[in-house]
Amino acid sequence: MRKKLKSALAAFAFVVAASLPSLGSAFPIVVQLTGDPRTANPDSLIIDVTITLVDADTVHWVIDINSPLHPDAKLDEFYFNVDTPAGGSYTFDGFNPLNWDVDSPATTAGGGGIAFQFEALDPSGPPNAADVTNTQNLEFDMHLLGGGSFTDALFLSALSNCSNDVVLGCGQLGAHLQSLTIPTPPGGVTSDSGFLLGTYLSPAPPPLPEPGTLSLLGAVFLALGLLQVRRIRPRRRQ
Repeated sequence: MRKKLKSALAAFAFVVAASLPSLGSAFPIVVQLTGDPRTANPDSLIIDVTITLVDADTVHWVIDINSPLHPDAKLDEFYFNVDTPAGGSYTFDGFNPLNWDVDSPATTAGGGGIAFQFEALDPSGPPNAADVTNTQNLEFDMHLLGGGSFTDALFLSALSNCSNDVVLGCGQLGAHLQSLTIPTPPGGVTSDSGFLLGTYLSPAPPPLPEPGTLSLLGAVFLALGLLQVRRIRPRRRQ
């Protein structure tokens, strides 16, 4: 009886473990853009980007300006490269703020001629309620049509997707920030713009399992352990 119970618990533990997130998945893909490396341009520019898999043909982008030394920083344009599978194409929607859109090919501003595949921008022009700032993220959905399913390889193919500039270097993502704070001696500040670059990171930390799943799996392995202890405990002499 104990043997049958042990086999059943082991099988159940295998099923539960198999349902946990795969350690080989690179989603969510996490990127940090930094800049500006040019000596005459402002530094301490940071943008955090997270790409989450929603379903087989949709990913969700979050572009988060995280530049506290530039409290008035404002996103002018955001650029990115993604491989397109054979027979596939991309569409974009779900923008927040609403007025933003994605164009291709990109027309890069402030990047010294560096070229990108896609460009997210506010076509109505600043300033308005659609400004993306330190306190307002840019978010949108990207859909893959006619090309199968999203894979991390579409993002992580750094060599084929890298945009190059002699001074800025190589990047798969870029951004042009405006209204940056530049200290001007003695004690003043001026406003400037700057360019940021980043590459897709791999692998990202796998998502943590739900607490309920962890508790259930722990109980299963505890039961298996107790059965093993009972099996090896020496019998008392009569």
